[in-house]
Amino acid sequence: MRESLLEMLRCPDCGGESLAPSGSWDASRRLSDGVLHCSACGRNFPVTGGIARLLPVALAAEDAPAEATETERKRSEMRARDDQAEDYDRMWYLNLFGLVEVPATLAMMSLAPQHTLLEAGCGTGRMSREFAARCERLVCVDFSWESLRRCSAKLADAGITNVDLVQADITHLPLRGSLFDRVVSCQVLEHVPTAESRQAAVAELTRAVKAGGRVTVSAYQYNVLSRLFGKKEGEHDGGIYFYRFARAELRDLLSQSLRVEHITGALMYHYIAECRKEA
Repeated sequence: MRESLLEMLRCPDCGGESLAPSGSWDASRRLSDGVLHCSACGRNFPVTGGIARLLPVALAAEDAPAEATETERKRSEMRARDDQAEDYDRMWYLNLFGLVEVPATLAMMSLAPQHTLLEAGCGTGRMSREFAARCERLVCVDFSWESLRRCSAKLADAGITNVDLVQADITHLPLRGSLFDRVVSCQVLEHVPTAESRQAAVAELTRAVKAGGRVTVSAYQYNVLSRLFGKKEGEHDGGIYFYRFARAELRDLLSQSLRVEHITGALMYHYIAECRKEA
């Protein structure tokens, strides 16, 4: 974790913006292992392997109380993502689709070398290296610890140093508002388990981006093909929830806090929406 990340963080539970670090910084001002202490609510958040672990209290530990179906679903997906992190990178069809998906997403983002970018739901870093190469700074968040570890290893192997990794829930981002020139979230929104939490996720992406900044979101399509061969809502193998959006549904959801400028369905498998936060 780079020291400069501290200026971007806030507590995911109370919103406090004073997170005091303890641990040993190396010569490049990076903290590999330590603790971030919230002076407002008293919670301590670990930093492990250079990754700040800022999950809300309901998701931070298996023995934390789970009072709602939403929390149980999130915990279930976290476990599934951790278990499947290694297999995820071996999915040939996803890697093949990425040859089209990555350039299509980048075209929507209008990413520039001076930009600070948030990738909300980076997974194992399937697209993170492409993003990092095109911006000044990238912050990647995901709630799967094993996925983040794999992402970290990929970035290190590629010699990429302009990325910070944070374990977080996109419905409770541990980030201060209006920090990012661009926000991108690729194939994440369809896995957020309730209508209310999907609204919360979009609100958080909007809060994170600067006024006038762009938010690019991709999500599963519910179209003629998916009606024939799949359900609108259900679970993938391993217990990962999904929801497929009709175009109007996705537009209505994003429009609650963003101006939707364009939605493309050309890839058939998912939509990519180009949005802007009103100045």
